[in-house]
Amino acid sequence: MDSNTRRQLLAEIATLYYKEKKTQSQIGRRLGYSRSAISRLLTEAEQQGIVEITIKYPLSRDSVLERRLKDKYHLEAAFVVNSGQTSYENTLQLVGRMGAFFMEQVLKDDTVVGIGWGTSISELVRYLPYMPLSDVRVVQVIGAVGGQSNPHVDGPGVAANFANKVNAEYHILHSPLFLDTDAACNTLKQQKQIAETLDEGVRANIALLGIGTVEVDPLYSSIYRSGFMSEKEVLDVKEQGGVGNFCGAILDENGKILDHSINSRTMAVDLSRLRENCNLIVGVAAGEKKHKAIESVLNGNWLDVLITDSAAIHPILE
Repeated sequence: MDSNTRRQLLAEIATLYYKEKKTQSQIGRRLGYSRSAISRLLTEAEQQGIVEITIKYPLSRDSVLERRLKDKYHLEAAFVVNSGQTSYENTLQLVGRMGAFFMEQVLKDDTVVGIGWGTSISELVRYLPYMPLSDVRVVQVIGAVGGQSNPHVDGPGVAANFANKVNAEYHILHSPLFLDTDAACNTLKQQKQIAETLDEGVRANIALLGIGTVEVDPLYSSIYRSGFMSEKEVLDVKEQGGVGNFCGAILDENGKILDHSINSRTMAVDLSRLRENCNLIVGVAAGEKKHKAIESVLNGNWLDVLITDSAAIHPILE
């Protein structure tokens, strides 16, 4: 049996078991396999990615933390899901589902959405339902990390997946996030296609951005996990006062753009111009280790809406 035929068989067995609720014995009799063989084939279907099992934890929000965030940082809205003692992976799912719910409410026809990347944004897009709209454009506003990154988490993949969910056209920013020199970055920004993408991105009606942390931590830091910043570079940025990464810009604890060479060779829309032009800037982040980065973005008044979890917010409001 060739690989394509086998994958079709695995898909058929999975459909009968998960969708049509047939027992393994019933499937075995129908297809001429033993029950134990069907069990092994179902396991193989999961291992091959033909079947994906998602456990949806109930969404519970902390209205007290939400109100305190809105009052202290003058936000239009705050969504804080109760993460309790659950794992970081499950927290990402909760925050992603909350973000998808919010975006479903605000997305309308004739809208330009500027989109970043990262695990939280990727989860949000995954849970966003298919909701075809008219005249929506999705613009990648931050350069890609490439390399060892997951393509579903990186900029081009996130933009394409989001666009597919809302039946939109999308524009990719064809550049790495960090260039080797200031001169290389400035030259690339003047290229026609990139200049047009940056110009459209900075005029987005809605900006949907992840909040990144500056840590030597492959679980929480996308730019470190991807190999785009070495341990030495991350530690240097931290030593100079960098705590957060928002829309490509490294921020200090007060939310100011850090006076560091890395910010002058970053390919992304200008954060200050985006703040001036954009109607709604939405920040998404999950996990307790993101609290310094989230606080930095809040202190800088870069957000209109924050979507996060209780473990990330408790240290900020203590």
